[in-house]
Amino acid sequence: MARTWMKITLGAALFSCLFWAVATGQSNEKSFKATLSGLQEVPVNSTTGIGEFRAQLDSAGSTLTFELEYSGLEGATTLFAHVHLGQRGVNGGVSFFLCGGGGKPACPATQASITGTVTAADVVGPSGQGIAPGEFAEIVSAMQSGTSYANVHTDKHPGGEIRGQIKDSRSE
Repeated sequence: MARTWMKITLGAALFSCLFWAVATGQSNEKSFKATLSGLQEVPVNSTTGIGEFRAQLDSAGSTLTFELEYSGLEGATTLFAHVHLGQRGVNGGVSFFLCGGGGKPACPATQASITGTVTAADVVGPSGQGIAPGEFAEIVSAMQSGTSYANVHTDKHPGGEIRGQIKDSRSE
């Protein structure tokens, strides 16, 4: 009889924990977002370009699925887009590519909706800022803390035409 009550109690506790996690939106998955504009670039750019970066980290914490949309870019050629380690108002090193390098497809010209995934194999650094190639958890941590940004580089603005600070989308 005692074992039956123990099983019922443990089952109820487990159910309560799962119910609480679902009800409060708690899970191991994480969502990120950035709104990109020329006004966030360093130095600031006057451009008609805009964009949005959205990403979802899987529950295992090993794969980031992303979507990057941009339009109105003034450069005729989009060179590359990537995520950097760096706080607002500061330029930082590249961590991983979204398009145009790092094994990712070429970037479409001035308007696009790009989807893809990023894993540890895609992380290139920046080693000068303490992230070695392959250190996926480090850049995810930076994304969670708001100390990373996405940007899109064009031939008109090779240093970056539009940029947006990445943040945890649940913190909005």
